[in-house]
Amino acid sequence: MVRLSSACIFDGSGDPPFAGWVGVSHGRIDRVSRGPVGGGALGDPLVELQEFTILPGLIDAHSHLGLVGFPPDPGASVAVVAAQIFDNLRLALDEGFTTVRDLGGLDGGVVDAVRRGLVEGPRILPSGPIISQTGGHGDWRGAFSHDRRSGNLPGLLQPSVLADGLAAVRLAGRSALRDGAAQLKVAISGGFSSDFDKLGDVQFSRDELEALVAVARASHTYVTAHAHHAEAVRLGLDAGVECFEHGTFLDSDTVRAMHAGGAGLVATLSIVEHYQDPNERRTLRPDLVPHAEAAFPSMCKSVRMAVDAGVTVGCGSDLTGPNQRRRGREIAVRAGVTGPLEAVAAATSSNARILRMDGEIGALRERMAADLVVVDGDPRDDPGLFEDGRRVRLVVRAGRLCKNTLPEPLAQAVTSAFTPAQ
Repeated sequence: MVRLSSACIFDGSGDPPFAGWVGVSHGRIDRVSRGPVGGGALGDPLVELQEFTILPGLIDAHSHLGLVGFPPDPGASVAVVAAQIFDNLRLALDEGFTTVRDLGGLDGGVVDAVRRGLVEGPRILPSGPIISQTGGHGDWRGAFSHDRRSGNLPGLLQPSVLADGLAAVRLAGRSALRDGAAQLKVAISGGFSSDFDKLGDVQFSRDELEALVAVARASHTYVTAHAHHAEAVRLGLDAGVECFEHGTFLDSDTVRAMHAGGAGLVATLSIVEHYQDPNERRTLRPDLVPHAEAAFPSMCKSVRMAVDAGVTVGCGSDLTGPNQRRRGREIAVRAGVTGPLEAVAAATSSNARILRMDGEIGALRERMAADLVVVDGDPRDDPGLFEDGRRVRLVVRAGRLCKNTLPEPLAQAVTSAFTPAQ
């Protein structure tokens, strides 16, 4: 067993940190001990991390690692697209994200490449393509184009699929699952990146959504939905959708209905925060500008209402494009809305619960997967540290050392401790 000790350990529960040590053995957390270091088996390596902080591996519950061209460019070479995707995977892991839920882009081919060790990256739960109605959020065809090509590269990248009617929706869901989707993603409201629909639109009928939910449940998984406003969320709840993305413009009645239905919410505060800048709003269609101006304060209100109501509220970066950096800014922004302890819990245990993996990841508890990160600083005093990948000094995924930039001699001590005896 390898033991890492610190005076500041966050276990992912949302409770204040404690002093103690975390033991790692055979890819699992063997023991979490509070209080003075000691009591380990004879010969167990012990690395005292001094002023550094230990946390569970971070989770991004709303990522688009594969959307390196947005909207997708059907003319991009497969080699360039693949290289940019693999770079995004590496960057996510380097910034401490040991698990990502990809909500429109990656499929099971990339998961297989990471599993085989051919590509360095986090644990991935892909959705495959965003399921969109014609003219909905996810219909990225050019104006007046009725060509069905969407830039999909099965086995690597599937940004979206158009589905209208019960049969088409079932086919889209089953095809995504066949290609390795861990859950299904559907768009049921407009979006800020939409070309044709309005933000307040409601997309898909209740029976279409019920058909998709039935497909997911038959495979023992769930549907999550892109939904910016309360009307879309209520439609999704009526159809059995179990998770909602963004939730920008919610009301108290809808939040209470989410809690009653056991539905989760994944907020994406750092993306809508960009629209606080008038220059960013100028890039949008004129009809979207008033919504964009109101988006950040409204999403902050939605998050506070949902947390207070007992809804599980996770967080996601919603980054697109190549060179996806500062993924942890979402945690820093969330800390300003609900406090640092809740923000860290959102990026660990709350996200794990939304991903239905709370018995495996998202916390430092015995028998959980040994996913952990070590950061330079205390998130209670400086939540902005998550924005800077250089301050993530150690990353361990499933007990394997993935990054180690601790100062010497700590770096060598950690490397030696995680190197199996010959």
